[in-house]
Amino acid sequence: MSKLPRISPVLFLILALLAGAAFTVGFVKAAGTLDGVPGWRQSNVSGFGAAENSAIGSLDVFDGQLYASTWHSTTAQVWRTPDGQTWSQLSPGWSASNVAVIDAQLFGSYLYFGTSNVVSGGEVWRIDGTAWQQVAAGGFDTANNLYIDALGVFSNSLYAATANLTTGIEIWRSPSGDSGTWTKVNSDGFGHGPTWENIVMEAYKGHLYVGFSRQVGEAELWRTPDGLNWTAVFTDGLGTTHNTNVASMAEFGGYFYIGLRNQLTGGQVWRTSDGVNFSPVFTNGLGKTANSRPYGLFVFEDHLYLVFSNMAAGAEVWQSADGLAWLPVMQGGWGDAGNGFADYFDKAAAIFRDSVYIGTQNMATGGQVWQMLREIFLPLVVKN
Repeated sequence: MSKLPRISPVLFLILALLAGAAFTVGFVKAAGTLDGVPGWRQSNVSGFGAAENSAIGSLDVFDGQLYASTWHSTTAQVWRTPDGQTWSQLSPGWSASNVAVIDAQLFGSYLYFGTSNVVSGGEVWRIDGTAWQQVAAGGFDTANNLYIDALGVFSNSLYAATANLTTGIEIWRSPSGDSGTWTKVNSDGFGHGPTWENIVMEAYKGHLYVGFSRQVGEAELWRTPDGLNWTAVFTDGLGTTHNTNVASMAEFGGYFYIGLRNQLTGGQVWRTSDGVNFSPVFTNGLGKTANSRPYGLFVFEDHLYLVFSNMAAGAEVWQSADGLAWLPVMQGGWGDAGNGFADYFDKAAAIFRDSVYIGTQNMATGGQVWQMLREIFLPLVVKN
């Protein structure tokens, strides 16, 4: 869990004096259980009041507010909150064929959103906090680019990875994010044929990394030092045929960590210190085969956090102080096994106002946003 703040000696003395000359001292734990889930509370109304908002597609902080996007049965929505509890909708006027926001990314003075649009191709929109603007349409003029599946920032440019099930992943970039400034910077599918959707993107030690799944083959990881020249780090799921997807990425303690989906033996996490040579952290879903999808990796207060999607018993959250030993923070889908997917492909977790927020998919009630509470021990002074 989060670090416990220390009580200063001055504050302790003041409390003692207020209690009188004779006193005993103990400690009372505050911020305990809300919503029946120890250490957590639900931030939103499920689905923001509509079960059709089946998933939280992204969580990002921009201009002092937490933004959440949804997957919707008709038209994707965008919501935001200034305090983690009071939400309002500010969706743009995009077409109904934009049924999901897949990723969002802060770049410059805008927050960018990539959509799923299987009718005319994914789109990119941005907001300055007030006004919306469309900056890319029609899958960057390729209708088979169905989803803008990952957004990232590298070397002062904004990058977008598209899911193209016909010719393979495409990488586009812009120095400004403006409409008309986007150029493609890779060969279709990196020259090796069709790929699946669900792409992750992260920068580490002077390289931009992109992880994805090949339609014929296993998980692949590619990188570039300049945004133009790409090389494969691995194309074989790190030697395991059931490692089908690179599902999450994070830098922690000088290492670069990746999560690999494995539905046979459980999800895996590997790490590297040079960006090329990986070693396993664990390969068995931390003891549970159903923890097959390590879909989230992020850092909070000197700990590495891992979010498992678990379709049997509900999502789980684990933490590590050193990247090797792990402890559970939450299990059982926040009390609802219907929260099987969480932080889907590393896009729905955020740090906001010194708290962790994680978004889920829930087909019954609608996507949920959960906040991890701090555990604070307050001094209790009792007169004798």
